[in-house]
Amino acid sequence: MTLLRQLILVIVTLFILLFAGTFTITVNNTQQYLSSQLQTIAQDTATSLGLTLSPHFVNNDLIIVESMVSAVFDSGYYREVIIRDMEGKPIVERVAPVAIEGIPDWFIRLVPLKTPAGESLIMAGWQQAGVITVAANPGQAYITLWTNSVHSFWWFLGSSLLVFGLGVVALRIVLQPLRAVEDQAKAICDREYPVQKKVPWTLELRSVVAAMNRMTVKVKDMFQEQADAMERIRAENFRDPVTGLGNRKYFDMQLRHLMADTEKFETGALVILEIKDLKRINDELGYVKTDAFIAEVGKLISEHCDRLEGVESFAAHIAGADFAVVLSDVSESEAEQFTDALMQALPRLHDKGVIDTVDIAHAGIAHYHKQNFGELMSEADTALRAAQGKGVNAWVLNRAAPDAGRYSYSATQWGVILNKIIEERKILLFRQPIVSANAERAVEHYETLLRVLDEDNSVIPAGIFIPMAKRLGLIQALDKLVVSEVMARLSRGGDGVPVAVNLFPNSILDPAFNDWLVAELESQPAVAKQIILEVSEYGAVEDVDRLKSWVDRIRTTGAKTSIDHFGKGFSSFGYLCDTRIDFLKIDGSFISGIQENRDHRFFVESVIKIAHSLDIRVAAETVENDQEIEALAKLGIDAMMGYGIKPPAKWEST
Repeated sequence: MTLLRQLILVIVTLFILLFAGTFTITVNNTQQYLSSQLQTIAQDTATSLGLTLSPHFVNNDLIIVESMVSAVFDSGYYREVIIRDMEGKPIVERVAPVAIEGIPDWFIRLVPLKTPAGESLIMAGWQQAGVITVAANPGQAYITLWTNSVHSFWWFLGSSLLVFGLGVVALRIVLQPLRAVEDQAKAICDREYPVQKKVPWTLELRSVVAAMNRMTVKVKDMFQEQADAMERIRAENFRDPVTGLGNRKYFDMQLRHLMADTEKFETGALVILEIKDLKRINDELGYVKTDAFIAEVGKLISEHCDRLEGVESFAAHIAGADFAVVLSDVSESEAEQFTDALMQALPRLHDKGVIDTVDIAHAGIAHYHKQNFGELMSEADTALRAAQGKGVNAWVLNRAAPDAGRYSYSATQWGVILNKIIEERKILLFRQPIVSANAERAVEHYETLLRVLDEDNSVIPAGIFIPMAKRLGLIQALDKLVVSEVMARLSRGGDGVPVAVNLFPNSILDPAFNDWLVAELESQPAVAKQIILEVSEYGAVEDVDRLKSWVDRIRTTGAKTSIDHFGKGFSSFGYLCDTRIDFLKIDGSFISGIQENRDHRFFVESVIKIAHSLDIRVAAETVENDQEIEALAKLGIDAMMGYGIKPPAKWEST
């Protein structure tokens, strides 16, 4: 029960007691007053009649006595007038039944009026001739008592209601800051940190509001401090301090993890860029200007990576003069176009006055064709050495890779193939369980995996069709197809376990797609509660405001949201504070070999602590063995998925 309701209940109780007590006292006082008046009237009338009738008793004129008694009795104010002789024998007796009209019987029983008789002696000379007894009729008194009681009741009731209403209004005004404090506390739980600017005039409430404001700022600062500390440690381990790109440790970790995922990394390219004569440049310019030059090269590489559309990439500064760029799911020609544009842009550094020569660097390209890490690095290095012998800012592609095989179609052909797949719904859905990290290993939810079929009903690798769908602008259509199919299957029944659906960042940033998505979820509220919409951190956090707006909008439908591949990039963790995400899935590059890697354990443990402080559940991706499972459980992970838990299985349509 709210404080306002409790106070209102107390006030109502007090008003009822006050009203009942005041009303009872008023009625009781009126009752006693009227009883006293009835006794006084009876006694006065008896005394008066005794004196008046005494001369007539001397003359023994009983007719006049009866006439006078009748005159008094017939007024209606008396219920009995009796004259008795000294032996108690009635001489004149007038008695009438008590008749009270218009007064409820319950009132007469509840509030009785006493009507004691008044007595007086009748003298005949010096001798006592008799006794007169007079008792008043209570009828009129009851009418007066009832009327006064009714008027008092309505007066007190009306006054009480008026005062009560004014009291409630006053309480609402006085307690308004407490409601604001309640809203503030709820907002903190929802990862929002509002500060009340309006301070109440009540001293006690002012102290409460001030304390809440201090706590709000403290909580936000504590989270920010945790996030900043974690980012600093991550930067020390995985980020190059000069360029802001990943370092060699980050490059090795990400590339090895990417190559281990044979389904998603079907094809791609590695570009190694080496600055020419860096030692000479350092001797001539000094380390400060040399670092500035290296930073400009890193910035130029980042700019060219950001311009890629539909291509996931990452860059790293792997040594003093060496940079590496990994392009996922690109053809040889696309890798060549990227590298050629980058190398042609290098002379801009000379134009900006950063370096005094236009002969800045060389690059080697190795195309990925299922070789291992060492072989890929060797092919890229071989191409780099060949480029160094070709001339200014030259680059070379190592053409040791075989052709692209059966899926080497043109963009136009891919457009026809993918549109046909979408129109004919030629897809398969697989599900992989995400299980709790406790001993029961209960399935918390499933992650949905998309497979598409070619004309021969063979599965096209995701690493091939997804990049093409991105470049052809068909990603939203694929996402719509998956969402509608999942919702259709859930609506037909199932085991009640929620299902996660992966969406691409381009989709959630598209207003038209979001309108469609929200409409679909709102049309089936029961199904929406079983859906978790998942988006990769890469790309989604580039516009935190739009991500927050998307999350808030999805929450209104009953569906939940999740961030996939968390930690893969160098995004600030601060966005977790501003977005009400329900789940995080830590990128598999931090999970592989976690039992042996202290840096990875620290990173995962820190993510778990920060996420739990925000009521976010954390899952680990690509868990492959019992050692990783045990290490993750000790760190406090909520859930896990991977081939070490259970591989994906086809989701049969019912």
